[in-house]
Amino acid sequence: MKSDALFRLAGLAAILAGGARIMTAFPWTNDPVAREALYDAIDALLLFAVMGIYFSRKDQLGALGFASFAVVIASLSFIGGPDADPFGFSTYQQGAYALAIALVGMSLAWWRGGLRPLWAPACWFLSVIAAGVMRALPAPLPDYGFTVAGILFGLGFVLAGVDLISTKPHA
Repeated sequence: MKSDALFRLAGLAAILAGGARIMTAFPWTNDPVAREALYDAIDALLLFAVMGIYFSRKDQLGALGFASFAVVIASLSFIGGPDADPFGFSTYQQGAYALAIALVGMSLAWWRGGLRPLWAPACWFLSVIAAGVMRALPAPLPDYGFTVAGILFGLGFVLAGVDLISTKPHA
């Protein structure tokens, strides 16, 4: 398969994963099996999406971009694993934190590399800022931090996916 087709498929995966992640920021079902199935699909799509996003820009992202990419991939494996805490801590929670930090690193590498458009990395960066800032605000605003962060996270992937589909690879 040609690289252009793979990047476009990765772009579609990013759009689907981002859109689904935005959807999960709102209560849409009480069925835990349906929610877990959707989360599993999001995680699988994110894995493919991140590969397309990184490999289409790898030459401009540098060492920080590569390190961030490696942490994103590892983080997705923790998030996609079982909900049990076999190590005495929540692997999901730690994976989510590591994913957020790694996407901030990827965002910084994107900006430093002079890549455009900046909407996707801005959303990933702002998702972390929003979660932290909203946590410090008076009630009930802290209750919405995770929702706002999830929407921005998902929107970043939608925008990165649109870019992958509509442009030639940066590599």
